Amino acid sequence: MGLLLDLGYATVGLLASPVLLFKMASDRRYRHRLGERFGGAPRRDGEKKCIWLHCASVGEVNVAKPLVRELKKRHPEIELNVSTTTMAGRENAEKTWPGARVHYWPFDFGFAVRRAIRRVRPDVIVLIELEVWPNFVRIAERKKIPIVIANGRVSHRAFRRYRRLGWYFRSIFRRLPKVGAQSDGVAQRLVELGVPMANVTVTGNLKYDAELAFDPVAARSELRSLWGVKEDERLLVGGSTHDPEETILVETYLQLKAMEPGLRLLIAPRHLERVSDVVELITKAGLTLSRRSQPNPGGEVLLLDTVGELAKTYAASDVVFIGGTFCARGGQNPLEPAAVGKPIVGGPSVANFQEVVDELAAAGGMRVLAEPADLAHAVLDFVRDPERAKESGAKAKQVLERGKGAVARTMEVIEAVLSGPGPRA
Repeated sequence: MGLLLDLGYATVGLLASPVLLFKMASDRRYRHRLGERFGGAPRRDGEKKCIWLHCASVGEVNVAKPLVRELKKRHPEIELNVSTTTMAGRENAEKTWPGARVHYWPFDFGFAVRRAIRRVRPDVIVLIELEVWPNFVRIAERKKIPIVIANGRVSHRAFRRYRRLGWYFRSIFRRLPKVGAQSDGVAQRLVELGVPMANVTVTGNLKYDAELAFDPVAARSELRSLWGVKEDERLLVGGSTHDPEETILVETYLQLKAMEPGLRLLIAPRHLERVSDVVELITKAGLTLSRRSQPNPGGEVLLLDTVGELAKTYAASDVVFIGGTFCARGGQNPLEPAAVGKPIVGGPSVANFQEVVDELAAAGGMRVLAEPADLAHAVLDFVRDPERAKESGAKAKQVLERGKGAVARTMEVIEAVLSGPGPRA
């Protein structure tokens, strides 16, 4: 099966090679440390226990922070190896855990996976959310290296995709020895996909346990001063936006600024490679622009074009729009603005955080809008009634506080495998 899978990967790679070669030539992200993607992870020496933690991108690195903090507290002797899929994720991981070995996740070719595992020699592999690759899972099982899924989630859309190929994926999911699921619904979907019921534990969502690394009051003052946003002005932040949400936000802002001249807009695109497109959109709309990477306070529209500052930026906001909700992306994390007590609005595409959004909406901490045309009214409602905005933000934060405890429950799952027999050489 592994050989057939490698042949399949090779065939797809060959067919896509013109596109891949172009991307490698034109985009540094596709050629950066390419050897690591073929298994050339930093070689680990010594005999200390090692946890290989995989965080696909920036979001997963942020999710893993409280878990790693607790792991280091309980087991300071354990070595940490961190892999990411994206370059931005790698940079965030290196900044977050300077003492860890950080590298790219290997392509799922058998030889690349075996080489990476041979060089890292992990005792336990922890995958944040659900980064399940067939060859990797099979080879880890063969070498008796337990895999733990932490903060496991399967959206309804992903569940349908997996189920269509159930005959194949059941053989992969049944090999997962320990899965920490975000909710009862996720646990049920994982069992239906083939994970043995005895291997699934509902641990809750690690995103609820994220700890602020800053003082929200100080961050608000600092960033608003940096951007030139006055205290009597209101700031709408569009966080982790995708195409066409920047257009929706700019059109909404143009509509509102005539009624509320004290309103400012900040856009934080999910992917920084789209920054030039967003800059062009803003300037074509006739609006003045300030960029975080090129400080020049006073623009009508502010653009966050740096990595790792979105959570602090939410603290500076008065209303937050959650990106990925007015396009087929399933929504980004609404708990980050909830952590700093901000009123939240978003569109109907929330599959990635369905349970969280349902709870926030039921509590009055988030408004889910049916159409982009509804955005102006929702923002205006909060801008003109600061007390209502404050109340909604407080309710969002209460939801966050009620959901805490996932780190402790996830650590119980990891402890269970750490105390087991070591991997096979």
